[in-house]
Amino acid sequence: MADFKRIFALVVTLALLVVLLLSVTQIRRERVPLGQLQEGTGRVAEGGFDTRVDIKSGDEFEELAHSFNSMAERIEKQFHTLQTNNRIDRAILSSLEIEEIVSTLTAELRSVLPYEAACVSFFEAEDSNRAKNYISWDGGRKTETSFTTLDEHEIRDLSSDPKISIVSAGRSNPGFLGPLILRGMNFFLVAPVMVRNRAAAIIALGHSSHAIWGKEEQAEAQQIADRVAVALANARLVDDLKRTHTGMLTALARAIDAKSPWTAGHSERVTNLALRIAIAIGLPAPDMDILWRGGLLHDIGKIGIDATILDKPGRLTPEETAHVREHVEIGRRILEPIPGFRDCLPVVMHHHEKFDGTGYPYGLAGENISLHGRIFAVADCYDAVVSDRPYRPSLGTERAIEIIRQCSGTHFDPRIVDVFLGIMSMNGNARGLKENVEAPAPSVSVI
Repeated sequence: MADFKRIFALVVTLALLVVLLLSVTQIRRERVPLGQLQEGTGRVAEGGFDTRVDIKSGDEFEELAHSFNSMAERIEKQFHTLQTNNRIDRAILSSLEIEEIVSTLTAELRSVLPYEAACVSFFEAEDSNRAKNYISWDGGRKTETSFTTLDEHEIRDLSSDPKISIVSAGRSNPGFLGPLILRGMNFFLVAPVMVRNRAAAIIALGHSSHAIWGKEEQAEAQQIADRVAVALANARLVDDLKRTHTGMLTALARAIDAKSPWTAGHSERVTNLALRIAIAIGLPAPDMDILWRGGLLHDIGKIGIDATILDKPGRLTPEETAHVREHVEIGRRILEPIPGFRDCLPVVMHHHEKFDGTGYPYGLAGENISLHGRIFAVADCYDAVVSDRPYRPSLGTERAIEIIRQCSGTHFDPRIVDVFLGIMSMNGNARGLKENVEAPAPSVSVI
């Protein structure tokens, strides 16, 4: 019994030690993969969606690691898709130009959807069957544009059933698939872009060997088509507003010029010449827009001038001259309350100012006169001289050029005059410019 008791105690102690050793070993074995999973989860939580864990334990921990990696890969893909969609949204929804929308779409599309070649076709107008195709292939390294005219029944089919579809090449293929078929594509994902219940564009993705788009890719393509539809609707709305705005300004300019038969078309002609000068100077688009809007309305103040004075065949009296000159201030008062025309006011207010300070209504000189006003002063004078007026016939192109040249530095900004003379020279209208260089500057009324 004494030996048994001693041996039993030793056996129990040994057993406890073995259990303790096995427990410690198992705990250490489990702590390593658990630590890896915990660390990986932390990195994913911090945005490291490319995190992967490598566990080769041959048990449940290895299966858990596979599940973790699969989850992280899916989250990474979805996050990347969200980022790409966000870039597409910012770009196409903030753009009002078709070319910019297409450029962004073709650049980002491959990051979201798989394909070998893509064709985005935009119809030129709401009721047009002619579409401009933007084709991209070879990983986006090659691009091309072409035009396709679709049959009316193709437009109707797209408009009546605007869902995402997977189609394959056959004997009879829609015209919008032609550019992709020419590049060896045989299977297509087609996403119509609908605006006002009519197909406004078509997004077509191609693959040569098989259809590679599942439900997830089709849903993503539908979302992109919906975003492009919003962008196109905005672009067309703005384009409609621009056309309406242009038409209204042109109509108003013609109404102003119609007050006197002698000034028919004056505002449009002067504006066109001013824009040519601005282009030659290299002014940016916003300045061109200011010149265009201000130019068409530069004489709007003549609405308040007595027509009998405007059409008077003889020289005006000092009182009549003062009355006609009021059209500048009248024009300013008419346009000033309209926020959209405030940047055009310098054209209206300064086109009768002279570089030496002898003009009206403010007697400004040099660069105190706005650049737009200095440009318009040259254009306005030229058209006034070459046009018939009630008090004199046209003096002709060469005489008008000579007058402007001689008034450089006094009536007009010399730099603007030089650009104007260059334009006239390119048009073959500068013959005789060097004659009578020392002749005194003539007095020609352009009010």
